[in-house]
Amino acid sequence: MRSYDHPLRTLLHEEVHARPPVALWPRDRILNQAFLLKGDDRQQQLDWINAINEQTKQTIDPNHGQTFRIIELRPAPQRIIIKWELHGEFSSISAMIQQDQLITEAPIKSRVVLENEVNQLLAKLNIKPMHEAGGLRISAIDVTFEDRELFKGADEVSHLFSGNTLIGSTILTNQKAQLWTDLQVNEDGYISFLVPHAGMGSRQAGRVARRITEVEIYRMASMLAFPVAKSLSGPLRNAEAELSELSKEISMAQNQERISTLASKIEEWISEHGLRFTAAEAYSQLTAKNLEELSETSLPGVQTLSEFMERRFAPAMSTCSWTQRRLRELSDRISRTTQILRTRIEFVNERQTQELLASMDRRAKIQLRLQATVEGVSVLVLTYYAVSLIIYMAKGVKELGLMVPAELIGGASAPIIAYGIYALHKLRKKKFDPD
Repeated sequence: MRSYDHPLRTLLHEEVHARPPVALWPRDRILNQAFLLKGDDRQQQLDWINAINEQTKQTIDPNHGQTFRIIELRPAPQRIIIKWELHGEFSSISAMIQQDQLITEAPIKSRVVLENEVNQLLAKLNIKPMHEAGGLRISAIDVTFEDRELFKGADEVSHLFSGNTLIGSTILTNQKAQLWTDLQVNEDGYISFLVPHAGMGSRQAGRVARRITEVEIYRMASMLAFPVAKSLSGPLRNAEAELSELSKEISMAQNQERISTLASKIEEWISEHGLRFTAAEAYSQLTAKNLEELSETSLPGVQTLSEFMERRFAPAMSTCSWTQRRLRELSDRISRTTQILRTRIEFVNERQTQELLASMDRRAKIQLRLQATVEGVSVLVLTYYAVSLIIYMAKGVKELGLMVPAELIGGASAPIIAYGIYALHKLRKKKFDPD
């Protein structure tokens, strides 16, 4: 790399080479298990695969070693390879076993022997068996590749699947391979797949194996959302009915508490299950993509895997998508209803405020009129006392021998005193209350 290259160029470029398919022999058999990881399961898986690398003295890829490993437990001609992949919430462990003979009976009979053989090799290295690597198993499939003549119909292969109804198709654009399965979980938890082919390339076989395993893994990972969607069907229906009722009766503030409670409930559902529905949507898209890349062509009287998934798997995903949409729409409706209620409450509060201000204004006017009346009365009262005082003084002077008409003096001074008191009131009011 040159000094002027972006520091992430190598990392970004190497991503296109991440998780390459393993080149398979014509009669390889893949036992794949996927484990859902929670808590410490991820670290337990890393410890498990690191221990295998350490015991087998095989190097770890510096770019992708934390999420992808291919480790050879036993060399050819009886080669056994462990392929380990770590994803966001699950891991995938595949044991790829080279075989010499074609299968002539139900795969479960030979699968037990092969799985024990792999686990015995791990035990010799003091490593736990594959199913104890960490996490809970969410899928397990057995894919058998055989270089043999292609089957003409389901009746020729049904004995390998205990007479169950078969799903089958011709795959790849060159139509030199077939895919057969009954999609039934056997007693050991595996689903059996048979891929007879007429000269499939080793890398091509590896890509086919990856597509088949990813179809099953992503299908099961998607289906994790289906029980959640079913469990929310009734509560969502009740919540929608309650919101409709509240929307019709949205008049007073007492409904705000009910709407807030309903909003909290919906947001709790979205927070708890939203990621599960989003993951299901992504996984279902990956399932469809892998099915498309198998390039299936139907066989007479046999349903293809893509057709089966379209009729059985797609409706479940539609239920999950519809539930997710209902959650979002219900949340939006609650937001709009809350906004309407808040607007109505604000309008009522504003109207009450205006009425309160108008009432205060009326009371103020009444107080002003009352004050003016009191001021008028106070002028009369003060005038009365002032005139009475003058008359009283005039009578006192009359007692000294001066002939002073007290009542005349009181009557004459009354208008002057009244005007003076009124003038003082006006002057005080003008000084202290200019308005």
